[in-house]
Amino acid sequence: MSRKSTSAFGDSDYVDQDYVYSAGFAGAVGFGGPGVSGIDGGPGVGGGGGGARLVTTYTSGNPGIDDANEFNIQINFSGKWTPQQQAVVEWAADFYSQLITADVRDDFDLSGNPVDDIAITISSVPIDGSGGFLALTGISAVRDPGSVDQWLPVTASIFLDSTDLKDHSLSGTWDAIILHEIGHALGFVGGLFGVLGLTDGAGHFTGANAQAAYGGLVPLEDTGGSGTAGSHWDEATFAPNGQLMSNELMTGFFVPGETTLLSDTTIGAFADLGYHVQDPSVGTSMIVDSHLLIV
Repeated sequence: MSRKSTSAFGDSDYVDQDYVYSAGFAGAVGFGGPGVSGIDGGPGVGGGGGGARLVTTYTSGNPGIDDANEFNIQINFSGKWTPQQQAVVEWAADFYSQLITADVRDDFDLSGNPVDDIAITISSVPIDGSGGFLALTGISAVRDPGSVDQWLPVTASIFLDSTDLKDHSLSGTWDAIILHEIGHALGFVGGLFGVLGLTDGAGHFTGANAQAAYGGLVPLEDTGGSGTAGSHWDEATFAPNGQLMSNELMTGFFVPGETTLLSDTTIGAFADLGYHVQDPSVGTSMIVDSHLLIV
């Protein structure tokens, strides 16, 4: 069975808030050179994102593989969408179905409906107008502590600011933003880090897999308020094996036009949460790019 983890996002430990900074933000530096590989993430990855049609639901993964043998994300769309916007969401869900390689225990949502493996409602809604908050994510149910796959989320909700979705300066950034938000929905939040014993109380993530990839204790963000602090890698000091990487996927701030990287540290953190993962680029950081634009 699943248990309720937050009420209307009232528990900030299970809520993520993400901001946008302008291109002039001094803390956002690019990263390139050796150790960076690209992702061929165009339409048709996994379950086949990128179709020119509107849908109300989408299930990620390979249609040729039984759901019991792979990780699936059920996306429920709410609000006004374009086919291009939905294609980016579908690509991101399929990406995680490739990164996470094993099914997690089926469970039930808070209304008693069966869920395999997680159901995420993603809504396009007004939040705060242009700029400011890009997105909010909250986990609404998790698997019972002490059970198989304990604490892994069963249901979550993501809210994307409908005004920012129309901002042409962000058109090539939403793949990284949505991939980031789904990461939070899968459990990359301070509240779950805490109950799983993955922090040291001094602002570090202590999971063994993440530490092995990072080269030691991993610094967590300590600014940005309760929805940002503790639920992201630290923007100013995150440096896997000594290489500064403020533009890593799970830092807390986005700069329009920057290159976003997915590090082995983040992949390791998902393993520390309890997922079975396959690192598609061991020893390197991957460029996050769906090659899909929201226009």
